[in-house]
Amino acid sequence: MATAMLSTLRSATRRSFPSLARPLATASSGVSQQNPLSALAASVPTPSSSSAVLAPAAAQTPALPFSTPGAPLVLDIPPAEDPLLQFMTNSIMRHGQRKRASRVVSRMLLWVHSLTRAPPLDIVRQAVLLGSPAVRSMSHSHGGKVVSRPIALSEKQRTRFAVKWILKASDKRPGQTLEERIAREIIGIIQGSSSVLDEKERAHTFAMVNRGNAETRV
Repeated sequence: MATAMLSTLRSATRRSFPSLARPLATASSGVSQQNPLSALAASVPTPSSSSAVLAPAAAQTPALPFSTPGAPLVLDIPPAEDPLLQFMTNSIMRHGQRKRASRVVSRMLLWVHSLTRAPPLDIVRQAVLLGSPAVRSMSHSHGGKVVSRPIALSEKQRTRFAVKWILKASDKRPGQTLEERIAREIIGIIQGSSSVLDEKERAHTFAMVNRGNAETRV
């Protein structure tokens, strides 16, 4: 009985193979008649068509108002941590509200950029450098009288005096917010119309008058 079942299975398998081979051969012959390279070449656009497709996209690219023609569109964003910006933040901070002081400094940079259309951090550094005094005068008693003696300042001391004078002079500038007034004062220093420059000139003049009281010859 088992031998009869195996013979029946073999005969059924032999009959099914030719019927499966014919559809496969027909399908393969249909695929071979169509060249895949020709279909791929037809789908690839020509140089003229590709330039026509890409031309409208290039024309729609917006240009920044302060960018030069042909130059890459790059925004000069100040770093997150900068010694000068941190020093200004500490000088503005009141009652431990550092986040509020940081926002004031960030918005001040935006105001400088919007008013000048130039990298704001470079302008701030140049303004602090122009407003930094080289010497200060210290009063002390000598022989029963008060004598003023000029003393040279370090780089950090010069920066501290400049930032202090900028914040003090910004109170007289027009503007609704502190960051706007500081930005206008910084731009005024660059333009030469700030009272910080007058304060620096008075400090240098007073030190020059009292240069004879210095420990070393000035």
